[in-house]
Amino acid sequence: MSDQGRRAGDKAAEADQPIVSGPIDEEALRTDRDETREQLGQTVSELTDKLDVKGRAEDKLHDTADAAREKATETVEAAAEKTAQAKAAASRKTAETKAAASKKAAATKQAASQKAAQAKESATHLAAETKQAAEEKAQQAKTQARELADKAEAATPEPVVERGRQAAGVARRQPAAVAGAAVLAALAVWWILRRRQS
Repeated sequence: MSDQGRRAGDKAAEADQPIVSGPIDEEALRTDRDETREQLGQTVSELTDKLDVKGRAEDKLHDTADAAREKATETVEAAAEKTAQAKAAASRKTAETKAAASKKAAATKQAASQKAAQAKESATHLAAETKQAAEEKAQQAKTQARELADKAEAATPEPVVERGRQAAGVARRQPAAVAGAAVLAALAVWWILRRRQS
C-alpha cells in the first residue's frame, strides 16, 4: 500500500475516534475532510489503474506496436541506405572497370600502331636496301659485261667486229628476221650435235 493510502487510512481511523475535549473547529474539520477526500481519490485512482488489466494490456500492446513500427521503419531505412550504398559502389566499380578497359584498349591500339609503324619502317628500309643492293649488282654486272665486251673486241680482229656491228644494226632494224635466223642456227647446231652422238 502506498504512503498516501496509509495516511488516508490513519486519518480515517482518527476520524472514527471521538473527539475527547475542546471546542470543535469547523473550518479545520472541513479542511481535514477535503484533504481526506483528495487522498482517497488518489488512492482509488491508483488502485483502479493497477486493477485495470485490460487497459494496461492495451497500453502495452500499443507500446509494443509503436516500437515494432519504429523498428520496421528503421530496418527499411537501413536496408534502403545499404541498397543505395551497394548501388553506388557497383556504379563506381562499373565506371572504374570501364575506364580501365578503355585505357587498356587505347594502350593496345597505340602499341599496335607503333608496331605497325615500326614494321612499315623496317619494310621500307629493307626494300630500300634491297633496291640499292640490286642496283649495285646490276651496275657491277653491267661493268663486267662492258669489260668483257671490251676484252672480246680487243681480242677480235677488226673485220669480225665490223661484221658484228652490222649484224647488230640489222637485228635492231629487223628483229623478226634475226629471231628466225637464230632459230634456224639453233636447229642446225642441234642437228649436227645429234648426228655426232649417233
